[in-house]
Amino acid sequence: MSRVPIIQKLDSTKEKNVPHSNNAIITDLETGEIICQNCGVVLQEKISLARKLDNIFTNNEYSSYAGNRSTLRIYDMGLATIIGTSNYDSTGKPLDYKIKPFMKRLRLWDARSKSKNTSERNLRTALFEMEKLKEKLSLSNAIMERSAYLYRKASKAKLIRGRSIKGIVGACVYVACREMDVTRTIRDISKNLPESRGSIAKNYRMLFQHLKLTVSVPDPTMCIIKIANNLEIPENTKREAIHIFDHLKEQELTAGKKPDAVAATVIYMASIKTGINLSKQKISKVSGITGVTIRNRYNEYIKHVKLI
Repeated sequence: MSRVPIIQKLDSTKEKNVPHSNNAIITDLETGEIICQNCGVVLQEKISLARKLDNIFTNNEYSSYAGNRSTLRIYDMGLATIIGTSNYDSTGKPLDYKIKPFMKRLRLWDARSKSKNTSERNLRTALFEMEKLKEKLSLSNAIMERSAYLYRKASKAKLIRGRSIKGIVGACVYVACREMDVTRTIRDISKNLPESRGSIAKNYRMLFQHLKLTVSVPDPTMCIIKIANNLEIPENTKREAIHIFDHLKEQELTAGKKPDAVAATVIYMASIKTGINLSKQKISKVSGITGVTIRNRYNEYIKHVKLI
């Protein structure tokens, strides 16, 4: 992970032997150099790790840097130690042939000790599925942390037993996306998991009831932007769709309607108003909303919006 160079002020009392001590300096953590911001002179090279931890990370955004942090996305939270596969000691010498079978057995029991019972193996599998889903849906680490927390909470409440792992994983990811206002539908999660849409929806309702979750209603504006980007329509059409939605929202015509359906309809209306050749079938294919639903919403909204 690349880090942004840190701009800091040199203390003239501590750095008396350094010229430019009154100027702001830039600390580049990748190259280990301290550079004068004004003239570009390299003041110091090859900063030691101790200097990075003790001086550079004091009173700035990297002050909590201390190696790998614990995370809920790893089944052991990243706190366990691992016996490596190398057959060399700390000095670089190869291990004696009598010790190699002993080390092999240690590695075997070390791997087995990490999954003592079925619940731990279940958690390990579920978190692995979450990581694969993260890459496919381009989700952030914060969403995956929340998803892992929800799965652990459901496991502690004994809601996992007898249910599909992928179904619970999909439901946890969907809840996390809803809580953080990320436009990912159950259909998107079902397609990339893969798991049936009905299973994810059923498990979502179960988590919602037993864990007493509070999720917000998706904002149709975010759905408009997502669908418009997938359709690759011009920017003026996208803005017109948002303008139409705001007009309909003021008249309280969007309450109780599916956000994706409202978004698909206003995009269709905006394409007509801006003269873009965009059919209902194409919008339906991208948004996942049937042409019948788009037509029904269109007939309802056309009475309140002038397209000509």
